[in-house]
Amino acid sequence: MGLNPHMTRFTTATLRDRLPSPILLGVLVVFAVLSLTTLQLLKVQPAGVDFAGLWAGGKAAVTDIGRLYDFRYVSELQNWPLGFGRLRPYAYPPSALLFFIPFALAPWNFSYAIWTGLTAGFFAWSGVKAGAPKWFVLIPWVAFAAFCGQVTFLLGGLVMAGLVINEERPIAAGVLFGLAAAVKPQLLMLLPLALIAEGRWRTIVATGVTGLALCAVSVALWGLTPWFEWLDALPRFERLVSGARLLVANAITPYAALVWFHQSGTWALLLAPGAAFWVWRTFRRGADMADRILALFGGAFLISPYAMNYELALFAPATATYLARTTDRRWPGYVAAALGQVLVVHPAFISLAVTLSLPLQKRLPALPFFKGAAEPSLIPNG
Repeated sequence: MGLNPHMTRFTTATLRDRLPSPILLGVLVVFAVLSLTTLQLLKVQPAGVDFAGLWAGGKAAVTDIGRLYDFRYVSELQNWPLGFGRLRPYAYPPSALLFFIPFALAPWNFSYAIWTGLTAGFFAWSGVKAGAPKWFVLIPWVAFAAFCGQVTFLLGGLVMAGLVINEERPIAAGVLFGLAAAVKPQLLMLLPLALIAEGRWRTIVATGVTGLALCAVSVALWGLTPWFEWLDALPRFERLVSGARLLVANAITPYAALVWFHQSGTWALLLAPGAAFWVWRTFRRGADMADRILALFGGAFLISPYAMNYELALFAPATATYLARTTDRRWPGYVAAALGQVLVVHPAFISLAVTLSLPLQKRLPALPFFKGAAEPSLIPNG
């Protein structure tokens, strides 16, 4: 039986439309190469250094909860190759221990591999469900976050999954948000505003109940004392970061940028009304998933004291979503922003600023020499 020539032309055109453009393919090759260069960090430190702090926090909860926020004690528990004398504290709330204790029961290097594999898989799955192309994991900050072994993948996966199911399953979404808030509450400081803007009252209640339940479990296990010690440790942790020039350079917040230039970081709090308005407007008008991710995480970072550059991995799904819009007349600007994001520059706030320019570019005039539609996307929910 012969082939229908019209079907052949349709299939060929469809395949051509689905293939990445040469420029996009080149960008992805650059991303892949830069991701592989992350392995060069092994020359100066082992993989999973940041995870060692989480692991040691879980171990301290099992061995001596009273020393959980003793920076030196927790650092000594890690016994990692950079040697003693360098403080690597546990800075998360007691409720986060419920996630870390199971991994503290095994050697930290083995637990690091399991932790990274599980959370990275969850992050990739959530990102795709949020509408990002599968190749978003090639963005170098994803590889860097995996190398560090931080909580970035866990938090990003929980929040994106919550955003995806929020409309149809508000209670489940609230549970996911509550789990994330129990680990790193400052990352979700603008979530209540976003949910109010959408009128997601059931989600708000579920988020609060879940967070309070995890806090109650931690109090039942260890009492209230660790919570007061955590609050007391936060200023000490901030002083530890601000006293390390390299850490300040690699922090992505405006607060850190001001400190880098020897100014008072508190001036960054002036951005709070703008960040709140951005989140409110984004969620109120029902913006696409990429813009919601950028607003929710970006708004939090604009008014947080410190957040390190590995947190830029949280924006990888949204960045890839914009890159997939190859027929958008503003696409060259999206490419420039994505390439600018992956550059390691000091202060690292520059990378955050470039990333957050993506939604702003929609309001700029389209490039006259670049032919294309107004703003279609190659992927769903984009």
